[in-house]
Amino acid sequence: MLAGSFIALAWTGFALKYPDSWLAHLLGSSETFRRWSHRIAGIVLLLSGAYHVGYIVASREGRRFVRDMMPGMQDARDAAGNSMRLAGLGGFKPKFGRFGYAEKIEYWAVVWGTIIMGTTGLMIWFKLDVTRYLPRWVVDVATTIHYYEAILACLAILVWHFYHVIFDPDVYALNRAVLDGLVSRKWLEEEHPLDPALADKEPPAPAPEASPPEAPADGATI
Repeated sequence: MLAGSFIALAWTGFALKYPDSWLAHLLGSSETFRRWSHRIAGIVLLLSGAYHVGYIVASREGRRFVRDMMPGMQDARDAAGNSMRLAGLGGFKPKFGRFGYAEKIEYWAVVWGTIIMGTTGLMIWFKLDVTRYLPRWVVDVATTIHYYEAILACLAILVWHFYHVIFDPDVYALNRAVLDGLVSRKWLEEEHPLDPALADKEPPAPAPEASPPEAPADGATI
């Protein structure tokens, strides 16, 4: 739902901003259709966000998820060390726990973006109600923020997210976790060796090999 609503919002939003573009032409000539498609996709995104809030508040696993997603000083050290390594300046390859700094950045960027886009989008949608209590320029500012945040979000997906889930040599051609949320144990051991899940689910020990029969003693009969 999150991915589908984001794609729909990006498509319909830029089609509304640029009505003569090919994006708009693919949706037909009706501006009303583009506008309502954008609004419905926005509602789906906000409902997805509300569901996630309920999950992290009401469930033990959800609260643990938020704790694991909280950034710390180790994330800053990991980001610095990895950046230096990738630039050929030494550094080190970080050993991540359940989530690394890249995943934490993406998660909180989605949270921040949903709040910003949801708030400004509702202000634009209900601008007449907003201007009953606030000056008109507030809606104009919300429109500007909405537009540039949309560009930033699309660039983050195309450059940052696509690299980590598609073009990164360690996962190319696709990190299959996007399909079912699961990763292989081998990948987890290589990329997240400090994940507590590895300690909780140790692989079964191999069965002991059968010992060869002992040779009979001298003079013994078989």
